[in-house]
Amino acid sequence: FLEAFWLNSLFVLLILPHRHSHSSLSETMSRPTTIAIQLSLFVLPIFYIYRKNKRTVEEQKNIKAEREKERAFLSSLVKNPSSQPLRPPLPEIVQRVLSRCSFAYLSTIDVDSTSSHLSLMRFTYLPEEETIVMSTNVKTKKYDMLEKQNGVALLIHDFGEGDNLTGEYSITLNGTCSVVRDVVMAEKYRSAHLKNNPEYPQFIVGKDIAMLRVDVATARICNINDEVLKWNVMSGNK
Repeated sequence: FLEAFWLNSLFVLLILPHRHSHSSLSETMSRPTTIAIQLSLFVLPIFYIYRKNKRTVEEQKNIKAEREKERAFLSSLVKNPSSQPLRPPLPEIVQRVLSRCSFAYLSTIDVDSTSSHLSLMRFTYLPEEETIVMSTNVKTKKYDMLEKQNGVALLIHDFGEGDNLTGEYSITLNGTCSVVRDVVMAEKYRSAHLKNNPEYPQFIVGKDIAMLRVDVATARICNINDEVLKWNVMSGNK
């Protein structure tokens, strides 16, 4: 919009007065005023672009600093085995990856055939509760499997395209995945999940859609340098 306004104004003030020297515009404006406006039209866009670029550079610099901080933190812990496993709450790196990602691979166990089942899921991380919520149709294999055995593994990574994705971390979470049967709590989770995934209501809202809650017990964090960090919720009690 600003660029269109600037070009239109520039055309009116620089070209039209020369093409129509007796126009009302040129007659009502003094030459110093016209020159001042012309200079403003040149300077303001330049100043706007400069400020915009400066803001972008600063944002990228801050993001880079945060990523460097993450890498340094993980590397320092990996090089100091005595500091492992981490104690609750979830490590900051895990919290950040969970907050900036939405896709996960959910592995459930089929106790009847002694095999496993893998599902691509969209999830929502609730930092205030340190839990992960998802949704599924009750007429699915994974729902039947969770009814019999709720131990799961969840694989999350930030590889891919997007400003929030760094392409540096892969995290395997182990814990329990429970069907949320409390109606009030289920609707609370459903609302938060829908807000985080507004483009997928067909997988979140409906009479046959159940809400799932994953409580993490252990985590394995691996970065692009194949440095692995382990976390265990029970370590806080040792």
